Amino acid sequence: MTNSIRPLILVVDDAPLMRGILESVLRKYGYEVETAQNGLQAIDFVLEFSPDLILMDADMPVLGGVEACAQIRSLPNAENLPIVIVTSFTESEWIDRAYAAGATDYITKPVNWAVLRNRISYILKAKRAEEALLDEKEKAEVTLASIGDGVITTDALGHIEYMNPVACRLTGWELEHVKGQPLNDVFFILDELSQQQVFLPIEQCLTQGKVVELEGNTVLVRREDNVYFAIEDSAAPIRDRNGQIIGVVLVFHDVTENRKMTLELAYQARHDGLTGLYNLLEFNERLFAILNQEKKTDQIQHHVLVYLDLDRFKIVNDTCGHEAGDQLLRNVAVLLKECLERNKGTMNATLARLGGDEFGLLLENCELEAALVIAHQLRQEIEQFRFFWGKNGDVPSLFTIGVSLGVLPIRSDAVNLQGVLAMADAACYAAKNLGRNQVHVYQDNDHTLFERHQDIQWLALINDSLKRPDGFILFYQEIKPLNMPESGLHIELLLRMQETAGRLCLPGAFLSAAARYGLMPTLDHWVIQHAMRQLSENPNLLNAIKFININISSYLLNDNEICASLFNRLIEFPHIAKKICFELPETTVITDLSRASQFMRRIKELGGAIAIDDFGSGLASFSRLRHLPIDFLKIDGDLIHNMTEDKLNDEMVHSIHRLAQLSGIKTIAESVENDDILTSLAQIKVDYIQGYQVGHPVPLKVLIAKL
Repeated sequence: MTNSIRPLILVVDDAPLMRGILESVLRKYGYEVETAQNGLQAIDFVLEFSPDLILMDADMPVLGGVEACAQIRSLPNAENLPIVIVTSFTESEWIDRAYAAGATDYITKPVNWAVLRNRISYILKAKRAEEALLDEKEKAEVTLASIGDGVITTDALGHIEYMNPVACRLTGWELEHVKGQPLNDVFFILDELSQQQVFLPIEQCLTQGKVVELEGNTVLVRREDNVYFAIEDSAAPIRDRNGQIIGVVLVFHDVTENRKMTLELAYQARHDGLTGLYNLLEFNERLFAILNQEKKTDQIQHHVLVYLDLDRFKIVNDTCGHEAGDQLLRNVAVLLKECLERNKGTMNATLARLGGDEFGLLLENCELEAALVIAHQLRQEIEQFRFFWGKNGDVPSLFTIGVSLGVLPIRSDAVNLQGVLAMADAACYAAKNLGRNQVHVYQDNDHTLFERHQDIQWLALINDSLKRPDGFILFYQEIKPLNMPESGLHIELLLRMQETAGRLCLPGAFLSAAARYGLMPTLDHWVIQHAMRQLSENPNLLNAIKFININISSYLLNDNEICASLFNRLIEFPHIAKKICFELPETTVITDLSRASQFMRRIKELGGAIAIDDFGSGLASFSRLRHLPIDFLKIDGDLIHNMTEDKLNDEMVHSIHRLAQLSGIKTIAESVENDDILTSLAQIKVDYIQGYQVGHPVPLKVLIAKL
């Protein structure tokens, strides 16, 4: 349409009188009018201007109306221009010829002015509606061509009507080649695991009106080169204005890179980054599954746990540095894997690096005698191994190492995961005590020897500190918001043990002994009671605090008496309960999901908050945790500490934060120790930060004094 407020009509007639009458009448009707004497002038006008309608005499010299109509139709942007032929011819043959030339309509002479007025008005209204529809269609097609998703629409039979450019690129088909084809013939998808073709349930969409989504392991196969694209998609019914289903729209997008990253993160979450072996989390989960299976079946099954601790590893590490130590660990991992592969048989073997120079081996469906054969072979392989290390032209140093192996047959009466690991650890220590480079099967008295050597002194110190009023001291470290204003202090409480001489001991020194001797619930209870007392006795502290985080061990969850006491205290002091955030380690929650879930839900009922501490396994654990009532996710300090140098760690932190954000969970980054890490976290938009960059741990009494 012209930009003029009034539509522009071109009148074409060789008779001046008729041309003048038409111009006068049309102007009276409210139209802008231009005139031409023949078809050639009409064509020139259309090329220069854009009339809204042409009213053209059929029979003119130079170029008649029908012939001019045909030529105008071939001009750019004139294929939909309304052309009305004015004629005295009424024969059907002539009328057919006019329509064949592209005429929109015709008016017979003598002209009935009322008919002419109504016909022009109707045609222009129809043109406006058609242009509006074309504009909407063009906008829709431009939008569909611009978005990153593939879009395919079908008719009510499931035959393709439209594909946008992304859909064409991913399927390898052009739209003109697939119009009218069944969708499943063009959209060729496979199950990535089974490599079997997957058929979209289009019938379900068309008959039941349901939205259909593909499984998460679907790949689209491109026709031209058989390239696979990991995709996510959904198919939904298309309904007309009456609600009737008239087709299906399929929307899908390429998630190849995302799925690749997901797989990498899932792999990283369950494998040791140095050796490529399974890590402690995966090992514990497999061991936990076996222990549960043993409890649920009456059939006797034979499984064996082997705990390996390298001998003389520290010599290599101290003499040549951590780089040499890391390479030695990688070499040993390869050695162990190759030996196990040669002895695989019918058993299922899980080999993991548990930390430092310690490895774990889980042998399923394996008798003790067969396990001992494998253990001795592993010991012999490592004993015969020679490690050479030298750099920068130095003469290589030669090292021999050994390994002490503790062997534990897993019995159906095994108490729990921690107990089994402790027994295997004790057997390994007993092997070292026999002179190192030995294989030792667990005996009931191994624990006594192990515990006496490692923890008995710490036990005495812990018990002594529990009796003294200054035996334990509460420190705090601030947790600061990164991208939002502060609305109150958020701190984490940290426990320190103070010896009689005044020396402070960090938790890492004494908690293992506390755990081994069953004192963890007592320590947890001590921290909770003293924290609540400080909040109760110091109103300024209570008012200033938004959250005070308290760490909870797995052992407290299993102590029904202390849990009941805790719940009663929170019920008694609801104004304090809403200020406390209990931190549970990720491994604790995953290992005993049922009990942890019950504890968390009870805390939430009483007004408290929940944080998952040391979260570092990413997607593998998040699928289990996202349905729990979690307020905060504390990203493991090991990930944060190396994120500026390790791209994978950076991506993992980003993914964990994104997943937490989608689930409505706030993230806290631990171990923030420099400006580079702080900048990276700010770009990711992590919610809170904690670490030396924010502030060092300080006695809680210092904070109370300030307030």
